[in-house]
Amino acid sequence: MHIRSVAVAITELANQTLKTSYGSNVSIRRHIFVAVTAEDGTVGYGEGSPLPHFSGERAEEMKSVIEAVFAPALIGLEVFETERAQLALEKALPHHHASKAALMNALVDLQGKLAGLPAAALLGGAVSKRIPVGGAVGIEDRDAVAARVRELWAQGIRTFKFKIGGDVGRDIDVIRMLRGEFPESLEIRADANAGFTFPEAQQFLRAVGDCRLQYLEQPLKPNDRKGLARLREFGTRIAADESLFGLEDAFELAAKRAVDVFIVKLIKLGGLHQARKVVALAEAAGIACVAVSPYETALGVAANLHLAATSTAFPFAAELGVGVSSVALEGSDGIVVEDGFALLPEGKGLGIGMPAALFDAAPPQRGAVA
Repeated sequence: MHIRSVAVAITELANQTLKTSYGSNVSIRRHIFVAVTAEDGTVGYGEGSPLPHFSGERAEEMKSVIEAVFAPALIGLEVFETERAQLALEKALPHHHASKAALMNALVDLQGKLAGLPAAALLGGAVSKRIPVGGAVGIEDRDAVAARVRELWAQGIRTFKFKIGGDVGRDIDVIRMLRGEFPESLEIRADANAGFTFPEAQQFLRAVGDCRLQYLEQPLKPNDRKGLARLREFGTRIAADESLFGLEDAFELAAKRAVDVFIVKLIKLGGLHQARKVVALAEAAGIACVAVSPYETALGVAANLHLAATSTAFPFAAELGVGVSSVALEGSDGIVVEDGFALLPEGKGLGIGMPAALFDAAPPQRGAVA
């Protein structure tokens, strides 16, 4: 069975976003979806909704690159030759990880539908079908932060990521307030988005050393691996996000013992196939992984859930949008959440139905099938 065509669609969706050390965020985002169709008409769907300030990709350019470069590289390939498809994309154009993620996730969705299996089965099989989920809170004053925690706590969320990095004094005050005012079962993780200098990160870690942070995410600039490794000496786990954009980064971080946690985002790793390699490296190195699906619809969230379900390297709660994904695509299925746990979709492929009309205005790229 070969790939017959590839189609791309962009749609604008309302997003509940967060203020971070990058600055205030937008309330409307452009989301990109792809449809990869096999010879028999079976369609696999993927999402690669980008974070332009993070990865450098925007939906408009992604659509152009997929149609002009990546679709021709995939059309005619055998559907189940996953590594060959990944290599074809890498050869066609480097980087462009979110675009590749959309296509490779769609390929896994297509494979699952043809095989009659959920995506997790194609990634090694699920070791868990209930994934704990965490909430996220932006850089706000302490009253707004506390109010948001109470709102998500009522939904069964017990793990929270707090954006920091704008003002180290405020950051320390908020973390200490949280530990003092909420139950001990509150799990606190903090994310500086590379917004600290090394002295600021030291000051923060010293001041919150007794607050039992689950981990501190990306306190320093992406290339400062030595600095990250030195911060581990303070006894709080250090996580890499902006420092981790592929398998080579994962190897370097592990080899230098720079971090304790990998933040796994499919849009920066190029999709499920490459991400599973990163997770395998983490398993070998004793590094924990956290699945993060920022501002994606249920389709993108499902891909992350299928990955997290396949490895014991994911001991911590996943982040699926703001709390549980608040980004809705009309006509698509949703993710079921019970008592703070997301349930792994049980349908074929990624297990998320998509609106048939989404690609009506996006004529597919077609090619000769071998």
